[in-house]
Amino acid sequence: MNRPKFYRTMGMAALAIFSAAVTYGAEVRRLTLTEAVHLAISQNRVLKIARLKVTESEQKKAGERSAYFPSITNQSNALHVTDLQNIGIPTGTLGTVAGSLVPAQNVVLPQGQRTLFSSGTMLSQPLTQLIRIHQANRIAASEIAASRDDLRNSENQVALQVHNLYFGILIARLQKQAAEQQSTYAGENLRESEDDVRNGSALKVASIQGRASVLESRQAVLTAELQVDDLTTELNDLLGLPLDTQLELDPGVAVSVEQRPREEYVQTAWSENPEIQAAEEAIRKAQAGVTAAKSAYIPDITAFARQSYQDGVPFFVRNFGTFGVNLNWDVFDFGKRHAAVRERETQLAEAEENLRRLKEEVAVGIEKTYNKMERTKSLVEVATQVVKLRQESERLAENQVSQGVVLVSERRQATAASYKAQADLLQANLGYLLAWAELEQTVGRTPGL
Repeated sequence: MNRPKFYRTMGMAALAIFSAAVTYGAEVRRLTLTEAVHLAISQNRVLKIARLKVTESEQKKAGERSAYFPSITNQSNALHVTDLQNIGIPTGTLGTVAGSLVPAQNVVLPQGQRTLFSSGTMLSQPLTQLIRIHQANRIAASEIAASRDDLRNSENQVALQVHNLYFGILIARLQKQAAEQQSTYAGENLRESEDDVRNGSALKVASIQGRASVLESRQAVLTAELQVDDLTTELNDLLGLPLDTQLELDPGVAVSVEQRPREEYVQTAWSENPEIQAAEEAIRKAQAGVTAAKSAYIPDITAFARQSYQDGVPFFVRNFGTFGVNLNWDVFDFGKRHAAVRERETQLAEAEENLRRLKEEVAVGIEKTYNKMERTKSLVEVATQVVKLRQESERLAENQVSQGVVLVSERRQATAASYKAQADLLQANLGYLLAWAELEQTVGRTPGL
């Protein structure tokens, strides 16, 4: 692609584009394409939410990691019982002393108190549960990686949207200028037609056709203005700016891009595309889920040490300690654990199939985008030749007007055609850049950075 010629054409279009921007009544923000991409990535609300999701996953991982370590718990109770177990000693059970029965009468010894207090602080360390804890940490780590991949994918998509809207505004503004030139030509042609009708050298139908052309050209100008306003509002929203911000965009976008072989793009995408990386993390997460489900067959063994205090329980000292090992095992659960294992294995198969699907989709997307780049590159070459011809035609029309050979309307028509050709060239160049941005996004890189 001829880069100097493109810059000359863009330079000619710059004044027309900037003159179309409304600079009163609202803030004017000057932006290059790279600045717009950086601004969108830092301020876009969708990306802010995605970053918060990453933080959420990191905190979840921190919670799962704490399960490796011993826990200290306290359990306290205050109870009131309706009745107590008593010990009764009948009269004389213990014999006689000096001829008197011991005890001299029935004796009832109450055991404990009706109101009981107990408190115990226990230190416990899971043992066999560490297998499931480790897998839970693997799952949490995969979720962190997947959320980061989702963030990268969202950043790439936002950057591509910035390219779409940025280029769309540049094209729409130049198309508006072309429509205004066409309107000027239509007005001049109408004036000449009305003069010819008054002079009797043309029929009234020529005047009617001229009026219709004027209205059609005004409609085209209004349509272009509406498109510029809509695209500007969308871009402001994407960048996190006030919706009424007036944007002054730099049309000098470099068109020199490095195009590598198609196969290299595919291999790079399979290793860098965030959707594929997220799918690979989903496989690792599913594998950890399978291992965790199988570990449910292992008994839960926990080592513990407890310090207890009680008041009101008979035959127990107030403070005492206990330590040992606790075992908890579901001997039979009517197939619940087996079903859980099968469920996790099915999820793993789904994740593996999804990865294969994504790789095929990415390869197809690269094929389509690569072909689009080739086609738009050819369009740029054709549009460049058209601009040269239209500019030469405009120059000749200007000379002929000065010599009185052609009417002013014909010169206006040549000028309008030249503007339209420049707009088509700009659209072709930006279409080529947009195809490149789509290719970068498919590969897994952020366009414009």
